[in-house]
Formats: sequence, C-alpha cells, structure tokens
Amino acid sequence: MPSTRTAAALAATVLAGALAGCGSDAEDSADLGGSWTATLDTTSTWSAVYPQGTGTAKISSADGTSVQLTVSGLDPDVEYTSHVHDGECDEDPPGGGHWLSDTSGEDAAGNIIELTFTTTSTGTGEVNDSIDLILDDRAASVVVHAPDAVVQAEGLDADRVLCGDLETG
Repeated sequence: MPSTRTAAALAATVLAGALAGCGSDAEDSADLGGSWTATLDTTSTWSAVYPQGTGTAKISSADGTSVQLTVSGLDPDVEYTSHVHDGECDEDPPGGGHWLSDTSGEDAAGNIIELTFTTTSTGTGEVNDSIDLILDDRAASVVVHAPDAVVQAEGLDADRVLCGDLETG
C-alpha cells in the first residue's frame, strides 16, 4: 500500500495531466472551420402565417465565414435578419441562442454572424456575405427572424420564422 505522501504525489500528477488537456489552443483550433448546409423550414409558431416558407443556407468557414442564404414563401418587401445559432431547431426556442465567437463576449455585432436581407415583391430573398469570424463545432443552425412590426401585426410572441439545422458537407 503506498504511503500518504506517495498517494498525494500520484494524485497531483494525475490531476495536473488532466488539467493540461483542458482548454488547450490545439484542441480548440481543431474544431474551427468547415462547410455546412441547412434546409430551413417554417417554425411551428409561424407555420400558419408562412405555410410555404422555406430556405437554404450554404456556409464555408476557414479564414472567415461565407454564407449564402436564400428564402421563399415570406412576406414581400420586408427586411428580415438571420443568424447562426448554437442550438438545433427542435429546441425551445428553435435554434437556441446566437452562436458567439467569444462565448464570454457580448451577443452583439462583431461576435455573432448576422445577415440582413429584404424580400422581393414575391416574398423571396437572398443574401451572400463574408464575415471575419470563423465558425466552430458549436454552430448548429441558421434562424431567420421576423422584424418586430411583422411579429406584432400577426399577433405572435416569437420572431423565429425559419430554422434549419446545419449538416456537415
């Protein structure tokens, strides 16, 4: 049976080794970047308002992030906002929270991926943009938000119109 001093030294060595592996930059950098696609569908809250609402997102992230988003079946001539989110579409609320580049930073411009687009007279919209931020494996979905005026006009209490889970590829 080891002495108390030997057991304490062994425990300290094991603990130091375990802590050395936590949060290392090498581990984190392996999770950066990639390519994803998402098929966006109308959320349950908005399904009666936009029964034909749909969209696609193609995302590539390496030295920055490029997003190509197309939507259809929405109100004409309305400015919508979309974000990359950190939850899946079956969560409540759909998509969870905004994906944050710095998880301890603010949920604000410069730390989130946000795209704004205005639909055409037929309710379609498209946006292609590049952002300096690099996505990681916490990115889980893309959500399109309706503006407050549309939410209020429809008498709803949620602004998440479309949601699509990100799939690698």
